[in-house]
Amino acid sequence: MPNLESVNGIVVMGSWNTDGGVSRHTTPLVEWLRSQGYRVKVFTHYKKSPFGMPLNVKDEDFVTRCYTTEGKRVPGLDSFNYNPLLDIIEQEGYNIFLAEDLGMLPMKELLEVFPRIKEKAKTILLNHDNEPKPNDSIFWKFNWDAVINFLPSQNEFMVKHYLAEKVYLTSFPCYPVLHIDREKACRGLNLPADKKIILTFGEYDFVDPFNVLYRLREEDPSIYLVALVYTQDMKDILENKLKEQGFDKGYDEIRIERSSWQRRAEYVSASRLVVLDKGKITIGEGAIISSTAFQIIGWGTPILASDNFWFRLFGNAILRFTIDEEFVEQAKLLLNNLNTREKVLSHALAFAYAHSPERVASQIFYIFQRCLSSSQFRKLSRFRGNPILKARPIYVNIGGNELYWEKLVYNAAAVRINGITYLFYRALGEDGISRIGLWWSRNGYHQDGRLLFPIFGPREDYELPRATKKRREEQRKLYGMVREVGGTEDPRVTLIDDTLYMTYTAYGDMVQLAMAKIEVEDFLKGIKECNSYEGWNKLWVRNGPVFKALSDKDAVLFPVEEHKIQQRQISSRKGENEFVTLFPELLEGKFALIHRIPPDIQILYTEELRNVGPGVGKTFFMPRPGMWDGEKVGAGAPPLSTKYGWLHIYHGVGKRNDKKVYRLGVILTSFDNPAKILYASHIPVLEPEEDYEVNGWVPNVVFTCGVVPKYKDSNEILDENDEIMVYYGAADKVIGVAEAKIGELIPKELRE
Repeated sequence: MPNLESVNGIVVMGSWNTDGGVSRHTTPLVEWLRSQGYRVKVFTHYKKSPFGMPLNVKDEDFVTRCYTTEGKRVPGLDSFNYNPLLDIIEQEGYNIFLAEDLGMLPMKELLEVFPRIKEKAKTILLNHDNEPKPNDSIFWKFNWDAVINFLPSQNEFMVKHYLAEKVYLTSFPCYPVLHIDREKACRGLNLPADKKIILTFGEYDFVDPFNVLYRLREEDPSIYLVALVYTQDMKDILENKLKEQGFDKGYDEIRIERSSWQRRAEYVSASRLVVLDKGKITIGEGAIISSTAFQIIGWGTPILASDNFWFRLFGNAILRFTIDEEFVEQAKLLLNNLNTREKVLSHALAFAYAHSPERVASQIFYIFQRCLSSSQFRKLSRFRGNPILKARPIYVNIGGNELYWEKLVYNAAAVRINGITYLFYRALGEDGISRIGLWWSRNGYHQDGRLLFPIFGPREDYELPRATKKRREEQRKLYGMVREVGGTEDPRVTLIDDTLYMTYTAYGDMVQLAMAKIEVEDFLKGIKECNSYEGWNKLWVRNGPVFKALSDKDAVLFPVEEHKIQQRQISSRKGENEFVTLFPELLEGKFALIHRIPPDIQILYTEELRNVGPGVGKTFFMPRPGMWDGEKVGAGAPPLSTKYGWLHIYHGVGKRNDKKVYRLGVILTSFDNPAKILYASHIPVLEPEEDYEVNGWVPNVVFTCGVVPKYKDSNEILDENDEIMVYYGAADKVIGVAEAKIGELIPKELRE
C-alpha cells in the first residue's frame, strides 16, 4: 500500500500515448506509481488533436480523452469536457491534480474550473516550458500549490512569478532498466541475429548520419543498418533524400513503427549500437534534451550521438561526435572494442538508475507530501570549549614520503562503545589527499586519546585519481594551491552486532560511495597494539563502490525492523545484481541505506535488493525551495533509535545574504516505515555563527557525520530526556560538538 495515506489519488492531465517528449516523460512515472498501488487517472487530448506523434496502442482503462491541445482546435469536439475530471476529484476524492506542460493544455477553459479543482485537491504544475511566457500571459494566472521543473534554468524564471518555496527541481525520468535477450529480440522482429545491427530513428530530420553509416557498411559487411520512421510519408521522404545523396544502397531496412515503448525496447536490445541525431533544429521553446535518449539509455545498447545541447546532459553515459571522422572512430569502438563498450554501458546503467522511474516518482511524491503537510523546529546548543579538534603539525611516513597529513580536520564519524566516544575524523593532508584519523573521549568533550597516524586511507584504484600529479597541477593553476586531490572522505560509522561498518566517499576519478568494515574486537585491539598507518589500513575489509559507475556520496547505513515492501516484477536476470554491491552478510539482514544523488536523498532497503533487484532507491528527502535547505540536502550521521522513531540529523544547503551556507536540520521517521517522514525542522537546528564556523577552508559550513547518545551506547533506544552529542566539521577546518535533549528536537505532539 502507499506510504502516504494522505494521498487519496492522483489526477494527471497531459499528453499520453504519443511518442513526444511530454508523453515520454510522464509514462514511466505513471506506470511506476500504478505498479505501487497508487490510484492514478490520466486525462489527455483527443486522438484527433495530438501533442506528439500518436502511437498505435490501445488506451488503458485509466485514461480519459476530453480536450483539444492548445492551438489544435477540432471542429465538432468540445475544447475541454471537464466533467469527468471534476467527478474524479469531487466525488471519488482524488486530492492531487498534476498538470503536465500547461502550454499544450486548453489554458483558458482550465482556468475557469481551476477554483473548483483547488477546493478539493492540491494543484501542481509539471513544467516543460524552457523559456518564460510573456508577463501578461494567462500562464501566470494559475495559483499552483507547487511547480515542478526539470532544469535549473526553469527555476530562474519561475521564481519571478511564483513563491520560491513552491518551486521544486526534480530529475528527468528514464524508463525502467531492461535486460532483453538479443537473439530472442532479433527473432521476434525478424532481424538477422548474426549481424551487427545499427539502429537509428527520430522525429526530426536525421539524414546526416547516413553518410558515415554508409561508409561503415562498406568497410564492414557484417553491419546491418535499420532506420525507424513513423509513417509511410516519412519513409518516402527519407528514401528520396538518401537517393538524392547517393545513399540509396546505404541502409538495409527502413521500417514504419509507431508502437509501444516496449516494442522499441526490443529494437534497441536487438541492436549493437543506436545512433541518434537531432538534425539542424534550433533551440527555441521546445525541449533542450533528448527524451529519446532518456527512454532507451537503460536498455543495454550503447548510444552514439551528435555533440550538441541535446545530449551533453548524459556525460559519459553516451559517446558523442562532432565530425564524421570522430563518428567513424566512436562507432567502431562501440561495435568492436569490448572495454570501451562495457565502460559506456556501465555509465549508461548508472545514469538510468540515477534517473529511474522509482527515484523520480518518489521525488514527485515527496512534493505531494510537502503540499499536504507542515512541520515545526527546535535548536542545538554548542559546547563552550569548541572547537574540540584541530589539526596538528605531525608528519607520517606514507609510501616512503614524510607527509604533513593533518593540514585540516573535519567531518567526523562517531560511535560510542562501552562508554567511550570514538571519532573517525577526516584529515586533509598537504598532498591534497584525505585520510581518516582516530580520536576518543570518555565524556565526549575532552580528549583521552588520539593516534599520531591515520587508521584508514586510499589503497584501491577507486580511492585515488589515476593522474594525481595532473590534478595537483590543475588546482595550483586554478586556486594557487593544492586543495582536494582525492582520497577517503566523510566517513559514517554504524555499529551492527560486533562489527563497525563505515560508509565513506571514495574520491578517485569519480566521486563514489564506498564501504569498509572492521570487527570491534580488532578495532579495540588495534588501538592498543597497532603502531602504523599501514597496519591499520590492513585491518579494514573493503567492499568497494556500492553503486557501479554512479557519482554518489553522503551515505548512512542502519538496521531496520521487518516492514512490508511491495513486490514488483522487473526484467533483471534472477539472482544477478550487476549494479549494487554490499557485504554479503548485510543482504541477509534488514538494513536501510540512505545516500545522495544531488540534489536530494534516496533510501534503499536490503529487502529490495534481495527480492526485487538493483536500484538506487526512492527519494527520502528533497531540498525545500525558498527555505534554508533549498539548494541541496544530504545525510548526516546514521540515525539514532528513539521511542518515537528514527532521529536523523541531516545537512542542507541554502543562501544567506547571497552566500552559500551549510546548516543542520532534524528529520524524524517511522520505525514501521523508515522512509515515512513524521517531522522535518522548518529552521536549522545549527548554522554557522561562530568565527570558526564562518571563516575557514570552506566558509559558512557546519557539517555532521557523527551523532551519539551522551550517556548510552550507539545501539540503545533513547527517551525524551536522553541527550545526544552532534559532532560537526566547522568551515572544513576544525571539529566542534553541539548537544540537545531528544525532547528538545522532537515536537511534543509527536512524543505523546
